[in-house]
Amino acid sequence: MAISFKLSDLLRFLQEMGIPYDVAGDAVETDREITGFSSIYDTRPNTLSWMKSQSLDWSVIRASVIICSANAELPTNTNMIFIAVEHPRNAFALALRAYYPKRTYAGIAETAIIGENCVIGKHVYIGHHAVLGNNVKIGGHTLIHSGVTIHDHVTIGCHCIIHSGVVIGTEGFGYERDPQGIAFKMPHIGGVIIEDGVEIGSNSCVARGVLSDTIIRRNSKIGNLTHISHNVCVGENAMITHLAHIGGKLIIGDDCWIAPGSVYKQGLTIGKGSVTGLGAVVIRDVPPFDTVAGVPAKSLKQQSGSKEG
Repeated sequence: MAISFKLSDLLRFLQEMGIPYDVAGDAVETDREITGFSSIYDTRPNTLSWMKSQSLDWSVIRASVIICSANAELPTNTNMIFIAVEHPRNAFALALRAYYPKRTYAGIAETAIIGENCVIGKHVYIGHHAVLGNNVKIGGHTLIHSGVTIHDHVTIGCHCIIHSGVVIGTEGFGYERDPQGIAFKMPHIGGVIIEDGVEIGSNSCVARGVLSDTIIRRNSKIGNLTHISHNVCVGENAMITHLAHIGGKLIIGDDCWIAPGSVYKQGLTIGKGSVTGLGAVVIRDVPPFDTVAGVPAKSLKQQSGSKEG
C-alpha cells in the first residue's frame, strides 16, 4: 500500500485536530516526504515513528520524523525531525488512522447465511461463513467479519465492527433444577441490543437476556475472548479489554476501563469512570471513578487515603 505525505501535511493535520506541538531538529524541512510508519524499536528510513521519553541508541534510529513527549532527551547533529506533543502515542495513532490506506469492505459474501425477516442497512459488510438468525437488525456501515454468528432477535447499530468468531445472542449459563434434582436450562427469551459505534473483538461472546435484553451502549469497545453474560448493561464509551468475564445482571457505567483477565461477580454495579486492574476478581460494587485491583479486588484509592491518614 503506497503511503506518501509531507511534514507540512502532518503539521496541518495536528493543528486541525487541536493538538499543540513544537518542532525541533537541525534541519526542519516542511516539504520532507514521509512514506510509511515504523516502531521506534525497529525504524525504517523515511517513516514516521513515536516515542515517550525513554533513552534510545540514536545510532540505530532510521525514522525521518518522530513524534515525542515534550521532556524527551533528543540528539543533536541529526537529520531527524521531532514533533513534541503532550500525548505522543495518541497523536501518532491519529496520524496512522488518517494516512494509512484503509481496506474497503462491501457487500454480503456468497457463503454468508441470512435468516428470515432480517433488516440490513446501507453499506453493511457481512463476511464469509457469517450466520445471521431470524429478525436480526444491522445498522448502516457496520462490518460483520467472517465466521460471526448472530442469533435471533439481535439488534446491532450503525458503524459497528464485529470481528471473526464472535457469537452474539447465544444463551448464557442459566440453569435450575427440576423436582428430581436434574439441572435444566432456563429458557432465555430476551435479546441483545448493541448501539452505534461498538467494536467487539474476535472470539468474544455476548449472551442474550433471560427476560430483558443484554445492552451494550454506543462507542464501547470489547476485546478478544471476552464473555458478556445475560442481562448485562454496558454503558457508553466503556473499554473492556481481552479475556474479561462479566457476570450476569451486571451494570457497567459510562467510561469504565476494565483490564485483561478481570472477573466480575453477577449482579454488581460498576460505577462511571472506574478502573479495574489486571486480573482483578471483583465481588463488590465499584464506586464511580474508583480504581480497584487484586483478588478479591479492593480500592487502591481508599487504601492510599488510609495510609496517608
